[in-house]
Amino acid sequence: MTTCDQKPNQVIQADIIIVGCGAGGMSAAIEAKDNGAQRVIMLEKLHAPGGNCIFPPMPLAGDDGVLKMACMDDNPMLADDPRLSPDITTRTDANFRSAMEWNHWRGDARLIRTLINKFEGISDWLKSKMEPADFLPDPEANRGKLAKLLLRFCKNAGVEIYCDTSAQKLVKDETGRVTGVLAQTKEGKLLQFNGKSVILSTGGFIGSEELMQKYFHSYSETIFDDMCYMGLRHTGDGIKMAFEAGAASDGTVAFEWELNRVPWLNNPVSPVTNLLNNDIHPDVVWVTKNGERFADESKLNATNSWYRLPNKTCYILLDEAMKNRIIKNGPVKMPDFMIGLDLFAGLDEELSAQVEKGRAKIAASWEEIAEWMGAGSEVLKATIDAYNSFCDKGHDDMFVKNPEYLTPLRTGPYYAAKSTLAMLVTRGPLKVNTKMQLLDKNDEPIPGLYAAGVDIGGTDSDTYASGVACHSVGWSLSSGRIAGENAAKQ
Repeated sequence: MTTCDQKPNQVIQADIIIVGCGAGGMSAAIEAKDNGAQRVIMLEKLHAPGGNCIFPPMPLAGDDGVLKMACMDDNPMLADDPRLSPDITTRTDANFRSAMEWNHWRGDARLIRTLINKFEGISDWLKSKMEPADFLPDPEANRGKLAKLLLRFCKNAGVEIYCDTSAQKLVKDETGRVTGVLAQTKEGKLLQFNGKSVILSTGGFIGSEELMQKYFHSYSETIFDDMCYMGLRHTGDGIKMAFEAGAASDGTVAFEWELNRVPWLNNPVSPVTNLLNNDIHPDVVWVTKNGERFADESKLNATNSWYRLPNKTCYILLDEAMKNRIIKNGPVKMPDFMIGLDLFAGLDEELSAQVEKGRAKIAASWEEIAEWMGAGSEVLKATIDAYNSFCDKGHDDMFVKNPEYLTPLRTGPYYAAKSTLAMLVTRGPLKVNTKMQLLDKNDEPIPGLYAAGVDIGGTDSDTYASGVACHSVGWSLSSGRIAGENAAKQ
């Protein structure tokens, strides 16, 4: 007999049950309470709430209504970029066009437009619930600030949160309406939560071997060893329960990455990571294990090229002159969430420690670097010579890298570090309408069942649309608010 076949130890009544306590789930809970739901219960499998929203910065707009951390582009955002326009129509139109271009119109255009429009009110919504002290700038306090604030908003609204409680199965009545959730506590106690609506927002499936094998086109048996997982390894519980209940797949799944990271550094803002990350230092050089360049290192989307590499792994190269310039002048592109942080404190000590562990190499010649990598010295030497010649003439004959980021590597000692593709979260594949109702295979809403956050599909094709204003956490908050409002009204 399975756990779900057993008689529950306790039955708990509520208006709305939400599975997952991240940005989508918490915003749904707050919105549901604001729209009249009396008892809202959230179930969280982990020991503490927060989910994926423990990572992103606060999505707050300035006095002009524009979110300055709006987009992650290959080049710095220009003042006249329409996605930064103070005119809301210009801004939303530009973000919609950007989103649809990223997914080549494979995404659900009506859904995407709905999320973009809803996102425009997120900043004001958050500010309306914040206290004066919440607005004080503090880089350290800002880490995980969004999750902390949403949790406080939930508690202020009277939302009940059950942590260490894993949802197992959706409950339906004889008409096919979803009326509750079976869940199990860490002590093994089986609880049945009954309600009028259920909202699923379980944070994706980056930790599910079953779903990764099904949806990740570069899947291999060693994937969890080869790749760097910067996010929480959610196992797609909501997605699996939805499919079991008859929900349809949208057919689009995207993987959100954190550019190149060093898999052996758990701290995403460690000094070595800050030195090597091409998002802030696009003039570093990437080579395969054979010593050949394979992409334009300054392009944000070039991270997709890492999928093709054996073990999703490459080597990042720089020289002493580049290292000193980076430390002296700071990042070429400074993300908002790094402002005020000491990015390179303890860099030499950390480099030395990683050299001792065989994860990095500092050498007087490229021949030594090649030997350490296991590459042919003549191949790496030819790669560096060709790259330096491109820098000298200001044109990358191979991959047309932006001349602004062409910096020759001629000053020893030389540096190399082994790095791999870093994954944050999956996006999709549950099919929803613009009310965030889950649809069945006939495109009909499943009564009483909603989804929010990264579990919903239709927003991306195979690549996360990082050129769209605050796409990730912004759209999770948007979909959560929409789901909470509609579930409460129903």
